[in-house]
Amino acid sequence: MGAAPARGQDADRRRRRAVLKNRSEGGSSMSSHGFGRRQFLTTAIGVAAAWTQVSGNASAATSSRSSSVQVWLTDISAKKWVVAQSDVLFRTKSTGNPLTIKVDDSVKYQRIQGFGAAMTDSSAWLINKLPTADRAKLVQKLYDPSKGISLSLIRTPMGATDFNASGDYSYDDMPAGQTDPTLSDFSVQHDEKYIIPVLRQALAQNPSAKILANPWSPPGWMKTSDSMIGGTLKSDYASTLADYFVKFIKAYDKAGVPISYITPQNEPMGTPSWPGMFLSAYQESAVIQEIGQAFAANRISTKILAWDHNWDVPSYPETIFSDPAASQYTAGTGWHIYSGNPTYQTLVHNDFPGKETYITEASGGVWQSDDETAFNDALGTWIIKGMRNWANGVMLWNTALDPKLGPLNSDTNGIPMCRGLVTVDPDSGQVSYNVDYYALAHASRFVKPGAHRIYSNTFGEGSIESVAFQNPDGSKVLIAYNSGSAAKNFSVADGTQSFDYTLNAGDAVTFTYAGVRSGGTPAATNVSDPTHDFTFKSSPGPMTVTYDPALLQYQNAVRTGSKLLTYSLPMGASIKTPGTSLSRGKWTATASSSPDWGAASNALDGDINSRWSLGQGTTSGAWFQVDLGSPTSFNKIVFATGESNSFDYVTKYQIYVSDDGADWGSAVANGSGNIGKIAVTLPEQTARYIRIVCVAASGFWWSIAEINVYGSSGGTGSIAAPTAVPKGLQLKTWTSPEGEQVTAVFNGTASSRSFPVSADGSYAYTLPSGTSAMFTTQKLSSFPAPVFGSLKPKQGIPRAKFTISGSHFGDAQGLGTVRFGKLFAEIDSWSDTSISAYVPSGLAVGTYKVSVNGAGGANAGSASFDVIDLGPALSRTGWTATTSDTSPYNDGPANMLDGDSGTRYSSGRGQYEGLWIQVDMQQTQTFDKILLDVGSNTGDYARSADVYVSTNGTDWTKVSSIEEGQRVELISFPTQTARYIKIVNAGDVASNWWSIAEFTVYK
Repeated sequence: MGAAPARGQDADRRRRRAVLKNRSEGGSSMSSHGFGRRQFLTTAIGVAAAWTQVSGNASAATSSRSSSVQVWLTDISAKKWVVAQSDVLFRTKSTGNPLTIKVDDSVKYQRIQGFGAAMTDSSAWLINKLPTADRAKLVQKLYDPSKGISLSLIRTPMGATDFNASGDYSYDDMPAGQTDPTLSDFSVQHDEKYIIPVLRQALAQNPSAKILANPWSPPGWMKTSDSMIGGTLKSDYASTLADYFVKFIKAYDKAGVPISYITPQNEPMGTPSWPGMFLSAYQESAVIQEIGQAFAANRISTKILAWDHNWDVPSYPETIFSDPAASQYTAGTGWHIYSGNPTYQTLVHNDFPGKETYITEASGGVWQSDDETAFNDALGTWIIKGMRNWANGVMLWNTALDPKLGPLNSDTNGIPMCRGLVTVDPDSGQVSYNVDYYALAHASRFVKPGAHRIYSNTFGEGSIESVAFQNPDGSKVLIAYNSGSAAKNFSVADGTQSFDYTLNAGDAVTFTYAGVRSGGTPAATNVSDPTHDFTFKSSPGPMTVTYDPALLQYQNAVRTGSKLLTYSLPMGASIKTPGTSLSRGKWTATASSSPDWGAASNALDGDINSRWSLGQGTTSGAWFQVDLGSPTSFNKIVFATGESNSFDYVTKYQIYVSDDGADWGSAVANGSGNIGKIAVTLPEQTARYIRIVCVAASGFWWSIAEINVYGSSGGTGSIAAPTAVPKGLQLKTWTSPEGEQVTAVFNGTASSRSFPVSADGSYAYTLPSGTSAMFTTQKLSSFPAPVFGSLKPKQGIPRAKFTISGSHFGDAQGLGTVRFGKLFAEIDSWSDTSISAYVPSGLAVGTYKVSVNGAGGANAGSASFDVIDLGPALSRTGWTATTSDTSPYNDGPANMLDGDSGTRYSSGRGQYEGLWIQVDMQQTQTFDKILLDVGSNTGDYARSADVYVSTNGTDWTKVSSIEEGQRVELISFPTQTARYIKIVNAGDVASNWWSIAEFTVYK
C-alpha cells in the first residue's frame, strides 16, 4: 500500500487520506486512516468453529441430483460465515418475480485466474513463527482446494514495504553514494529465511496458485533520492531495473517459487514515507519495454501488468497500451481500490478489450466501522462488482497481521491501519479469521481457476447484487449479496428452471449446481438489464465490450442540436475536425486562482515546460478561461499538462462558451480528463470566450501547459455517431428500452483505421488497432424537465453547504450546474432529486440568485440566498487549545488558533464519541457564534458534536449541538459569557479524522 502524488510529506499524507475516502462518484467505502475506539479485528474463535462444522468436500460443486442446488450462507448478525445450508431445488416453472436473477452460460466473459491476498514480509514472518502444526493448519485453511478456501493468487512484494518485520531492504543494497550497475551483489537471501519457505508451503497446498511480484522501490542507488524512500528512477538505470527483475524471477524459480505476473512499480503515482517511487506513465512505458525485451532474451514467460494503483486514473494504463512498443509486452492492468470504483475497469476493458484486468490490492482496516461495512466492501464491491467489471482475479492486501495491525517497517513511519485476512498473535500463537477471509471464501472456495464469468443480471446497491461463473467441469456458481436494509425474496432462473430464496439484509449466499437447463419455455422471459454486450470477431478470439449506463458519466458528452452524444475516446484515438489551429496572438487567459509561478498566461506562451496551475487540489467550480479577442468559429479545444506534470489534469470538466464573458448559458460539453492532452470535440461554435470548469474534487493539482483551439471560418459540421465504417472495422448497434441509441465500433486490424463521425464526413475518428469506441445518442427531449423545488438553508456564509431539492436533475451532473448569480458553485453531490453544493468563497454580504441547470442543460429554476455578516471576531491573542487526541504529524491544537488556514489541528485517529477539543480564551468573554473551518481537509469535519461552555473549566453547560456537520460549521446559540469552550464529538465515524484549520469565535 502506498501514497498518491502530492507535494511534501504533509501533502502526501493528505493525499493518502484523500484516496481512501469515498468520493461522490461512488467507490469503495474506505476513507482516511484514523482509529476508532472499537477493536475492528474479528476474534472469531466461535466463527472458526462454525466454519469447521461444515462437513464434506466444499469444492464439490453440486450433489448428484441435477436439480439440487448447494447453498452456503453468511449471516453476519449471527456470526455465521459461509455455512452449508439445506439444498434448494430447481423446478421447471416460470417466475414473474421482479427480483429475478437470470443465469445464462451461453454468454461467457473473462477467464478467472482466482482470488487471493498478499504474502508481505510481515505476513510471512508471522506465519513462519507459528509452531509447525499450527502453521501447516493455517496454510491449509488458506490454500487447500478441498480443506481450505483455495486461494489461488498470491502477491509478494519484491523487497521492503510499509509492512515489514524489520526495516528497509532490497535485493541489491549499497552504501550511500555507491552503485552496482552489474547487479553483482544481487541476492534474495533475506527472503530465504521465511518468505520463500511460506510461499513454497502455499504452493504445496495449491500447486495451481499463481504469484504476482512487484517492488515498492528498486535499490535506492537506481533512484534520484539515492534511497528506497521517495524519488524516481534514473533514466540510466531502466535496463538495469529490467535485469533486476530477471535475476529475481530466476532466483525465485530456482527456489521453487515460479512468478506468473509482475508489475513494474507499486502505486507509481506517489512517494510515501516508506519505500516507494514515483513513475509517470511515460516512464513506466519505457521500463516495460526494457523488461519485456529482457524477459524475451531470457525466455521468461512471466506476464507484465501495468499501473498497480487506483481505479480513478484509467489513462495511466491506457497511455501504456497506446504505445505499441510497450503494449506488446503488457498483458493488462493491476488496480487498487482506494479511490474511484470498479466501473473504471470496464471503461478500460472496453477501450482495450484484449487486455487482462486484476484487482491487485484491496485492504480492510480501521476505517470500516463494523463487520457489515467490511463485508460489503470485500464481497459487494471488490468481488461482485470487481468481477462484473471484467476482473480476472482479485487480491486483497496482507494475508496475516498481528493484533496491533503490524508488524510495521521499523525504518519508516508506517501507519497501523490495515487488517489482514487472519490475525496471528506472535506471543500466544493464536490465529483468528477475519471478515475478509470469509468474504473471499464465498468466491475462492467455489470458483475454480479457469472458470469463466457467465451472464447474470444484478440489481445494484441497496438490493440483490450477483455474479455468476461456470467452472471448467461445467458446474455453475452464483454469488448473491443483499446490500439493502431489509430482507429480500428473489428468484434464480437458469434455462427452463427456477427457485426462490430469501436473503436477509447484509447477508450473502453462494449457490453451486450442475446440469444444463435448456429446451422448452425459459423460466425468466422478462428480466430487466440496462447493460448490453457487443461481441466482435478478432484473430485472438471473440472480443466483448459492454454498454452500461454507469459508464456515461466517465465518457465525453457534447450537445449536438437536439441531441446529446456521449462517446468514448481511448488513449491513442483521435477525432479530426475541419480547419486548423487558430492563431493565439490576441488571446488572453484568466483562471479562478493560480500561484505566482503558475500564471494563466503560461498556457499561451508556446512553452510546454511552463504552465498555469491551480496551485492546489481541484474542487468543483474551479475554472480556466480564454478570451479569443473577438467572436471566433471553432470546433475543438486541446489542452495539455506536459509530461513532467502528467497527473495534474482536470479529472472531470464542463465546457462553456460566451459572447461577453459574463453570460455562459448551459454547458456545451463535459468529459473526463486524462494524462497528457485532453481533446474536446464540439459542433461548430462561434463565441469569444471559452471556459473550462472543473466539476469534481481531486487531490491532484490542475495544470495546463498549453491550450490550442481549432476551427475554420464558416464551418457548419457536427459530430455524430457513425452509421457506417470502412472494411476491416466492425460496427454494431443497439437501442435501449429507454430509447438510447448505442453504437460500438471495433478495430480488429493490425493498424489504426479512420471512419466518419459526421453527416458530411468532415469529422473523422481514428481508432487504434485492438481498441473499440462506443457512442450513445440521446434525444434531449427525452430528459424529463428538471424542477427546482426548495433551497435549504436560505442564508449562510461563503463555503457553507446548501441543498437544493427538486426533481429530474439527472442521476449524474452531466451538463448540469449550480450558479450563485454568475459564479459557479462547488458541487458536493448530485442526484435526480437533490443537489448539495457550497456557497462560493469570497462573496460579499448580500442576496444572490441560486439557479440550476439539469443534467441535460435545461433550466430548472432558481431561489434567493442571503450571504450574511458574522460580525466582529474575538481576538485570539493568548488563547490556548487542548485536545483528547492529537495527530503525530505536527498537527497540534495550536494550529487552529494561528490564523493560517494552511495549518490544522488533527485528531490523528477516526472520530469517536467523546473525542474533544477545548479552547481557553484566558478571560471571560461574551459571544454567540463559533466557526469551525477544516481548511483543505474537506472530509475531516465533525459529523455530530455537542458544544459546552464554562467559566472555570470544570463546570460545563451545553449550549448547542452539531447534528449534520460540514466543512465550514457555523454554530449559533444564545449569547454566552464564559472563558472556556469545549466541543465533544457525539458519534463514531471511524472513516475520518477530525481536523480544524481555524477555530473562530464571534460576538
